[in-house]
Amino acid sequence: MLCYQIGNRETQFVVEAKSYPVSLFKDHFEDKDKLWLLQNFKFDGRFLLKAGIHIWKLNVYDTFLAECILTTGIENRDVSLEGLANKYCGVKLDKSVRGEINRIGLSSRVIKYAAEDVEYLEDIMNQQLAQINKLELNNVLKLENEVTKVFTLMEYHGVKLNVEKWKEVIKTVDVESDKLEKILNDIILTDNKFIPFRPKYTQLSMFGESQQLNINWSSNQQKLSICKAIEPSIESVGDRELQRIKYKHNIIKELISYNKFKKLQSSFGKKFLEFVDKDGRIRSNIWPILSTGRISVSEPNLNQIPSKGELGKIIRSCFIPEKGYKIVGGDFSGMELRIIAEFSKDEVWLNAFKEGKDLHSVLCAMTFDIPESDVKKETPFKKGVTYRDVQKTINFGLAYGMSEFKLADTMEISVSDAKAIITKFFKAVPKVEKFLTGLGKLGKERGFIRTSAPYRRIRWFEQWEHAVETENFGVMGSIERASKNTPIQGTNGDIIKQALIDVQQEIYDNNWDVKIILAVYDEIQTECHESQAEKWKCKLDELMVSAAKKVLLEVPVVVDCGIHDHWQK
Repeated sequence: MLCYQIGNRETQFVVEAKSYPVSLFKDHFEDKDKLWLLQNFKFDGRFLLKAGIHIWKLNVYDTFLAECILTTGIENRDVSLEGLANKYCGVKLDKSVRGEINRIGLSSRVIKYAAEDVEYLEDIMNQQLAQINKLELNNVLKLENEVTKVFTLMEYHGVKLNVEKWKEVIKTVDVESDKLEKILNDIILTDNKFIPFRPKYTQLSMFGESQQLNINWSSNQQKLSICKAIEPSIESVGDRELQRIKYKHNIIKELISYNKFKKLQSSFGKKFLEFVDKDGRIRSNIWPILSTGRISVSEPNLNQIPSKGELGKIIRSCFIPEKGYKIVGGDFSGMELRIIAEFSKDEVWLNAFKEGKDLHSVLCAMTFDIPESDVKKETPFKKGVTYRDVQKTINFGLAYGMSEFKLADTMEISVSDAKAIITKFFKAVPKVEKFLTGLGKLGKERGFIRTSAPYRRIRWFEQWEHAVETENFGVMGSIERASKNTPIQGTNGDIIKQALIDVQQEIYDNNWDVKIILAVYDEIQTECHESQAEKWKCKLDELMVSAAKKVLLEVPVVVDCGIHDHWQK
């Protein structure tokens, strides 16, 4: 840190950090009676942590987060301090000075630039609060201003990686990649549809004749040429286009698998080791508010790590605790389905959860008119797929506005079969259909949708007004799907954030030797001293259930908690 600035509208102090370290203000920062206004607290918070200031004690208002809350769903927005000063104060900040301190030190230009970083925060806050009060977003604001401190601690502490084991993962990934390329090559060499892609001449070797392909499967242009031999209308080898034609030839399905694996290889191969710091830990960046209210993670994106399959297990096993510690994690069970049950009040869903039954099996028996004992039998319309597989796809697809076309595509069945299945399903659970239809209608009527109480986060639909005026049914259809999805996925995100706050509060209040290290979808993973692991597992379970019960008043909440020597789901 070279300098820092503290002040308000009337007075600003720009402090040279080497002579007057920020730790001098430790007592002031940790005074709960003071409200600290900051723009993007996570950035400043890491410097405060390094200076020995306990950020959990800080009473924070983050103008950046407040603006994100007010504009969630709007793409054409500016949440930077420069944008906020212009929007709320009519001031254009001169950011061209940025970086000058590294060249010439604290010049008068740098001092003025630094002072402006705090000069307008109070005016910005007051105008934001007027809108937040009007839109009844106070609970969301409180949630985000608290959880940003958790995210700061998570970014600061990071998670440890077993580098040597990761190198073994790289070898495994490379071997698997070669296998997939061999499958694709064999299809080209054995199917006469692909004769133009074979070499004109046969290569001789001491073992006989062989044909060596020179196809670069990483080249989108070459893959597109091959796909056009199956379907001339295809315009790209993106997943959506390939999914559209995957029934036409088995090479398309193999190509989809290959593309997914190569993406995994790109994300979690050798380049991944570049993110490992000197202490062996990885510190990802957390973006706090997506359009649904959930978080995203980057550099690296640990949310992308697969939770299932052999490769997923191997990758996760590389994330380990420090010596003398354990990873203690909790995973909410079926939260989005429980949210649907809570707010649809459908008796079938509610009773299944209350009686501890398998919801997928219960609904499957009703949808397909079969006994529950037969739900794991193979369907007549697709080999290798059970009735329960189809039902599970429907249940989770509901939270994303799944149509009969999407179900048909996902399960590789006809659209008419998919439509018949969905119709039969909704006859069994009419209150679920009414609930989802109502959400879709609400978003189309208002141009925004909310998550559930007590948070009631708003997601705006930026194109809504123009879509209404122009009767754009395509845009209105996407708004309808997002309106069904956001209250479910967003409410789930709100619950996770509340759980993170409650867990961190417990760590602070009772001096647990625990750090929160990961928050991936419905999981909270912590690093706990082995002497406290058993007690902490019980406490983590209790805290996560309690956070969810602030929203789910009727549906039971289940959390799967475990103690491990590495990250496990």
